[in-house]
Amino acid sequence: MKAPLLETKNALIRLVEPNVERDAQLGVQWLNGELGRVTMQSMGNTDEEIESMLPTTLEKESERVKDFLDKDDQLNWMIEYEGKVVGTVWVNLNSSQDLPGPSVHIMIGDPDMRGKGVGGSTVSTVLEYLGEQGHDVIYSRHLTTNEGADKLLKSVGFTELGEPYPSDTLEFQNLVRKVED
Repeated sequence: MKAPLLETKNALIRLVEPNVERDAQLGVQWLNGELGRVTMQSMGNTDEEIESMLPTTLEKESERVKDFLDKDDQLNWMIEYEGKVVGTVWVNLNSSQDLPGPSVHIMIGDPDMRGKGVGGSTVSTVLEYLGEQGHDVIYSRHLTTNEGADKLLKSVGFTELGEPYPSDTLEFQNLVRKVED
């Protein structure tokens, strides 16, 4: 599903449509790079899943980006910082086995951009957009060991929803946030 261009309150950050040619190359760079495995683990992928995905190829990443563009139950944006793509944010519009929808998820692929406010600005903008679309409750989740995601999501108003729960060999915490009018 095509998501609209979104400007954030930070003039350096925009949320733009995925582009197969540009973003597939970035996916290979991020995932096959030094921190690729760590990034995949922090996003909640099991070692088995990571082994099946890495190393990735330009062909696999091209298919992944095409899938982003073709999904009708998901909104996808690439995060642009000063004109350079540094990550991605997506919203699953429907509920999954473990999490109600809509749910927001983020990955800052460029390690140099982590901890600089890019995530907070991005997620805040997506929450505002979802509120304008009539979604008054938004969900997310993170690995219980991912302190960065916990801090980010709580900084934009998410609170814990229920107790942590296992999924495969990992433990997750669901979160909820009521969008302000």
